[in-house]
Amino acid sequence: MKVQTALISILIVMAFMAILLLYINRKLKAYDPLSEPKGIVLLMIMYTEMIDDMVKGKTNERLAKFLTPYIMTVAAYIFFANISGLFAIETPTSNYSVTLALAAITCVLIEVCSAKERGSKGYIKSWFEPLAPFVILNVMSKFSTLLSLSLRLFGNILSGSILMSVIYQMLSSVSKLIPFIGNFNIFGVLVAPVLHFYFDLFSGVMQAFIFITLTTAFIGKELPDK
Repeated sequence: MKVQTALISILIVMAFMAILLLYINRKLKAYDPLSEPKGIVLLMIMYTEMIDDMVKGKTNERLAKFLTPYIMTVAAYIFFANISGLFAIETPTSNYSVTLALAAITCVLIEVCSAKERGSKGYIKSWFEPLAPFVILNVMSKFSTLLSLSLRLFGNILSGSILMSVIYQMLSSVSKLIPFIGNFNIFGVLVAPVLHFYFDLFSGVMQAFIFITLTTAFIGKELPDK
């Protein structure tokens, strides 16, 4: 049952993103480059410039053309997945298989970018730097990156979900002590919106930002000229 719920929430988020992207694509096609951007077009221009500047700052112009679309997509997915709890949907990123998959894609991308910039010989050599015996530590470093990215996102989102559940139960118990209220969780209605703003909205934005920042930083670290 838990797996089915997680799959449904993942599909809902993906379907929403697909519809949103189709809408944005239609708006961008109809946009006149000579006119002043506004609405969703202006928002997308600002979003693209922000991510592109971040990627260029951590890597280089050449890789930015390849990386920026991925970083934009993964940031949007993590954000919408994180805030899905606001709409009574199980948060996909509170499932470790989701965060592990995102981290695994990122780790593969790190190695691809490293090999692309260093060349095959330079890439293989990097596994044995500074000395050949350090290959074991270098391999462990790759796995630590995978665990760090996946567990950080998973832990923060899951802890927020658990904490909100505990708070709801606590407020419900307090509400039952008030005469004539019955089972209506009046304190939950009053307090929960403020907490949801932090745990779902603010934390969702921050966790998406942290993930893409670490992704670009890890890629930049693997480049020979960084």
